[in-house]
Amino acid sequence: MRFPKTKTYTNGDTTDISIHGQSLEVYFKRKYTFFQLVGDVLVGIFFVTGSILNFFPSTELLGRIAYLLGSLSLTIRPLLKIIRNMWIYKN
Repeated sequence: MRFPKTKTYTNGDTTDISIHGQSLEVYFKRKYTFFQLVGDVLVGIFFVTGSILNFFPSTELLGRIAYLLGSLSLTIRPLLKIIRNMWIYKN
């Protein structure tokens, strides 16, 4: 079994990795990875907080706000993925 060759590209402050197999090449960009992971953690925190706050009648409004923030965060995630995968070239 042969392991694929890897190649590292440094472009400014980002590091990209390319893995060459027998018939294909896989290219990974790491530019928005940190922001995406922070967003995933925030979504979890918002929904858990909203669930806990909805147990008590005095904090139901705060629970709804936490759910709304979690839902908005879930909407922003695909937008960041679109921006991350979009390339603009000059003609």
